[in-house]
Amino acid sequence: MAKKQISHADLTRSAASAKRTFIRRAQKGIYLTQKLSKEEVLQKISSTLQFTPRSLYSGDRKIYLEEWYQTLLIEIDEIHNDLRVEKNLSSVEELKNLTVELLMEEVSDMKQMLMAYKTKCEEQALVIEKLMKQVVERHEKVEKI
Repeated sequence: MAKKQISHADLTRSAASAKRTFIRRAQKGIYLTQKLSKEEVLQKISSTLQFTPRSLYSGDRKIYLEEWYQTLLIEIDEIHNDLRVEKNLSSVEELKNLTVELLMEEVSDMKQMLMAYKTKCEEQALVIEKLMKQVVERHEKVEKI
């Protein structure tokens, strides 16, 4: 089977697309608690090019991807520092804790909403059951006549 060729333009376009995705995720604080792995990056780029990560990470492309990955990590660190400065925190650890606290708060709000929906559903189920009984009683009266 013949090997597919990747042009440098295709590689850079795919890498730019992946970079936008990773930058967006970094701005949301996802990479505060977990490090962006090279495997994840290669998988994302290779999936858009319809290659395997192993075949993508060879030859001249390996050098380009190594440099690109290092600059991506530096940009993610800069984003984390900008977030830290924006929130007036002294360390990235405090930013992690703040992010975790916000997520925990959001989870508790979601749980409260879920409980409210459950309660409302149970109330509606009782109302529906009551109305169904009334309909059945009406039909029984009609049938008796």
